[in-house]
Formats: sequence, C-alpha cells, structure tokens
Amino acid sequence: MSTSFDQEALYDKPHSVDLAQVMLVFQYFMLVSVTVGIGPRAFNWFKGETEDVPLLADIEAAIDIGAGYPIEVVLPALVFYTVPYVMAVLALGLGRKWARVAAIVIVLVNVVFGMTAVVRTYGEVFALIVAPLWIIIALFVLGGLASRTARQWFRQGGWEPWYVRYEIDRIQDMRPRPRPRRRRPRIAHDPNEADAD
Repeated sequence: MSTSFDQEALYDKPHSVDLAQVMLVFQYFMLVSVTVGIGPRAFNWFKGETEDVPLLADIEAAIDIGAGYPIEVVLPALVFYTVPYVMAVLALGLGRKWARVAAIVIVLVNVVFGMTAVVRTYGEVFALIVAPLWIIIALFVLGGLASRTARQWFRQGGWEPWYVRYEIDRIQDMRPRPRPRRRRPRIAHDPNEADAD
C-alpha cells in the first residue's frame, strides 16, 4: 500500500546536491591554493633556481607576481576553517537543513576571501581572469542547493524516508504469517486393482 508520502519521497540523493558538494570541495582547494600562495612560492623557488639562465631571468623579472599571506597565519586559519567546512559538506549529503544554510554562508565567504587572496597573491590582472571562475562555482553551488529536488531533499531530512521504509519492512517481516495448510496428496483409486480388504 503506497501513500502519497512514499510517492513524493526521494530515496536517493539528488544530483544537484552532489554537484553542490563537489563544487564546495573544488572551491575549498582553490581557496587553499590562493591563500597559501602555492603559485608564487613555486614561482619564486623556480626563479631562484633559474636566475643564471639569461632569457628566463629577463622574463621572470618582467612578471610581477605578488606574495601569499604569511604561512604562520594561513595554516592555523585553514585548520580552523577545515573542520566546520568538512562537516557542512558531509551533512549536505545527509540532508541536514543547517548544512544548507552553512553552505550558502561558506560559499559567499569563499568568494570574498578567495578573490581578495587572488588579488594579493597573483595581482589584479590575474584576478580579473579568475574572478568569473569563482563566481561561476558559487552559482553552481547556490543553484544546486536551490533546485526543486534539493529543496525536497532537505525538507524530507535526507535519507529519513528510506529509514522509515526500511523499519516498516522489518516490522512486516517480523509479523507472524499464517502457515499454509499442507494438503495430503490424494491417491487416485485405480478401478483395475483389487481392494486390499
């Protein structure tokens, strides 16, 4: 017997929520990259290794690349930021409403800090190139969380209908069922046989 709740319930996580989770993880690694300044640190190391090469030294001197934030500040901040970030991303998959709100706040914070870090680390020209990428990723996350199936996923509490259905099935399996009656096979009487009286 199917109820209207069962017909409307989602028994699998919507792809829009998957998209939001993946884009949040991608945005996190972009944020780590620009705040730690992996590019400038690698560039400056490479610049130090190739300062004797005539043509490369001239090209490297012409490239104006900024500096990342001090590593002593960035690493503790990232460790502090990572724990709630991971909790929110995982809770999105479980259909927690608080995680949806947290993800929206996280995306906006990531865009602001990420674009600021890009300007500081790589310069304004590179920031103009990368800014649309930050905004597109943020729109993917926000769009994924605002989709009809995602709203339904968070409204129903994630996997909750699946658990309810599982429990109902277990209860029905535990209920004693009437045993089928066994019929004794009838032996047909052969008229050509003599009665064994």
